[in-house]
Amino acid sequence: MMKQLTGLSAAALLAISAPVSALGADTRYITDELHVPMRSGKGNEFRILHRGLPSGTKLALLEDAPADGWARVRTPAGEEGWVRRQYLVAEPVAEIKLKKAEADLARFEEMDLGGEVRRLEAENLKLNTALTAEQEKAQQLARELKELKSLSADAVALNQRHQKLLHQHELLKQEQMMAEAEIQRLSGSDTQKWYMYGALSVGLGAILAMIAPHLRPRRRRSEWAN
Repeated sequence: MMKQLTGLSAAALLAISAPVSALGADTRYITDELHVPMRSGKGNEFRILHRGLPSGTKLALLEDAPADGWARVRTPAGEEGWVRRQYLVAEPVAEIKLKKAEADLARFEEMDLGGEVRRLEAENLKLNTALTAEQEKAQQLARELKELKSLSADAVALNQRHQKLLHQHELLKQEQMMAEAEIQRLSGSDTQKWYMYGALSVGLGAILAMIAPHLRPRRRRSEWAN
């Protein structure tokens, strides 16, 4: 009974310790030389569990026996066995590294392209905003230019009208001066006429005064006698 309990305890301890060792197992990779067989024990006389683990296979190192040149490992599928230590390496083989590097490069390029796309989109949005602002400014300048042209046209029309009014004013001024000159000439002519008429009247009066006595009829002597 005690032997059975001891066996059960040992089995329980093995069952408990197995997952712990699996969790804490180191990682090893099959070297890139050839396919490595996995056996049930430490030696070529033991049964082959796997005909050949391919190069780059990731294995969990469960037990290392450097003195014997073997190591107990577990495959990703959960198979456990022994393989030669000489075919195990601590780092991924060159092919895996190359594939990982290519995958990382593709991922980085994709990330970089995504960032570049976002940068270009932001720059495009900025350019569109600037373009819209420039278009609005151009439209405003076009409206102002149109208003200036309208004002310029009105100014030209006003200037032409002003010049026309000045010309008309000069013509009226000249006509006024000519009319005043004519009035003065006519006024001077009338004065001369009145002077002439006055002189003639005086002369005629003098002549009449001289000839008037001679024009009276003489009295007869009989009339003087009476």
